[in-house]
Amino acid sequence: MTKIRVGYIPIGIYSYFWRARDAGYFKDEKLDVELVPMAGGGQIIPALQSGALQFGISDALGVLNARNGGIPATYVSFNFSQASSDPVHAVLTVDPAIKTAADLKGKSVATNLSYNTDWTMMRAWLRKQNVDLKSITFREIPFPDMLPALRNNTVAAVGATEPFITLGKEQGARVLGYYFTDVQSPVVLSGIVGLLPYVESNKDVVRRFVRAINRALDDYSDPAIVRKTIAANTKIPPAVVEKMGLGKWQANVPPEQIQFWVDAAKKEGIVSSTADLKSLVWQDK
Repeated sequence: MTKIRVGYIPIGIYSYFWRARDAGYFKDEKLDVELVPMAGGGQIIPALQSGALQFGISDALGVLNARNGGIPATYVSFNFSQASSDPVHAVLTVDPAIKTAADLKGKSVATNLSYNTDWTMMRAWLRKQNVDLKSITFREIPFPDMLPALRNNTVAAVGATEPFITLGKEQGARVLGYYFTDVQSPVVLSGIVGLLPYVESNKDVVRRFVRAINRALDDYSDPAIVRKTIAANTKIPPAVVEKMGLGKWQANVPPEQIQFWVDAAKKEGIVSSTADLKSLVWQDK
């Protein structure tokens, strides 16, 4: 057995790791996989650099930011998307005075991290709603802490993901909009990354790992399997699991799908150079 450590956020988007583990797909590939819960790409990329992790999840901006900083991050599986018909990110508020995006002027708004896809799309969504970004104070709050932050009036609105959107609605929160899919639908946004030196030196491990993940992604074409996996690995109430948005997973998403994020990152001044899109997704040769 080959031991590897994988950093991830324990939410529905990344539940395919649970499926690969629970269905025995990792074991079939002679992999002993430790799943390490983390806040996001901002923690995961440095852990990959230090060798504490072999793989980890990251949104597209995490990879672009890493490359911009000279870190050779590459996707080994770029796989998750959402569309207007099944969004998994939403802007939530509990303030009855906030009815539209315009009411957020002068307020604080939270995303899970800064300079990532959530932060970028929140800014794009507010801009699309004709909100002056200079009037908004952006805060970082991890997804699990967002609903308490709303109830405590720490922030006026949050960019939440499932299951916290459905949980929030059950607790009286309201959706102001869907800050990803209102801007772009469909949009592919995340997957699993490694660092090129490790990936190129351990091609057999990467192939086995990706094969196991792809089996889980194939299973996830059935929403019932997704919901069953999430229910088995979390304490989310069954009624919420049945209602929550899921999004869509697929293996072998074309690297060209990252172009949207390159353009978005340039607009925010995060990157200045044009990325070689094919180099951002590992090509097994």
